[in-house]
Amino acid sequence: MILKKIASSIVLCGALIAAPIHAAPILSDLVFVVDESGSMGNVQANLRSNIGLFASILTGTGQVDAQYGLVGYGNRSVVPRRLADLTNDTDFATAAQNLVASGGTEPGYTATAFALNALDNQSESFSFRSNAVKNVIILTDEPTNGDAVPRGAINGQAVSETVLDGVLDDNNALYNGVLSRFSTIQSYEDLITDHGGSVFDLGLFNSTEESVVQAFVTDFANAKLQETLGFCELNPQDPACSENGATPVSEPGSLALLGLGLSGLVAIRRRKQVAAI
Repeated sequence: MILKKIASSIVLCGALIAAPIHAAPILSDLVFVVDESGSMGNVQANLRSNIGLFASILTGTGQVDAQYGLVGYGNRSVVPRRLADLTNDTDFATAAQNLVASGGTEPGYTATAFALNALDNQSESFSFRSNAVKNVIILTDEPTNGDAVPRGAINGQAVSETVLDGVLDDNNALYNGVLSRFSTIQSYEDLITDHGGSVFDLGLFNSTEESVVQAFVTDFANAKLQETLGFCELNPQDPACSENGATPVSEPGSLALLGLGLSGLVAIRRRKQVAAI
C-alpha cells in the first residue's frame, strides 16, 4: 500500500512540476458548436463578447497558435450550419452575430460530427490545418435529441453516441462541453471524458453579470491552454506536436525537484518502517 502511495505521489509531482517547453507553438483548431434553441440567446451574446478574452489567454503565452470555427445547430433548419470557417477571434465574433435562438430540437451528436467534417455528403467543411490539434467545444442546455438521417448521417446511419465516439477517435480530437442540467451532462459526459476534455458550467457562462462571465472565461481558457499543452505530452508523435517541433521536454530544475521529491518519499517510508519495528 505504501509503495502504491509513493508511486501515485511521484506521478502527481511529475505532472505538477514538469513545466513543458515547446520549441514552436502548438497549432490548435477549435470549433465551437452552439445550440441555437430559444434559451441560448444570452450564452450566444456572451460568446460573441468574450471570444477576444478567451483568445488572449489561450495564445498569450506564445505556446499555442489557435484558430476558431463556429457551428450553429438546433434552429429551424434541418441540418447543422457552418457560420465561420477556422479564422481569428475578431472574424469569429462577427460571424457569431448570425447565431439565432429560435429552435427546439438539438441534435448535438450530429452537430459535433459536422464540426469534424464527418457527415455523408457534407456541403460545408472546416479547413483544419493538417498539423493542428482538433478541439470541439459544445455549448448546450439540452441533451442531444433529434439525431436522425435527414439531419446528417455517417455511412447512411444516424449519428449515435457510439458512432460519434468513433469519429472523435479517428480525428484524435479533444472534446469539451459547456453544459447545464443533469440530463445534458449525462448525454455528453462519457464522450467528453473519454476524449481528453471536461464538463464546464453553462450556468456561469449564462450569467448577466459581466464579472462572473469574465471569471468563467478566464478559468475556461486557462484550462484549455493546459489541456492543449497536455495533449502533446500524451501524444508526442501526433503531427500537431512532432511536425511543429513542439514535443514537450522537462526543465532541468523540474527534474531536480522531482528527484528531491522521490528522495523525501523514500525517507518517509523508511521512518514508518523503523517506527513499526
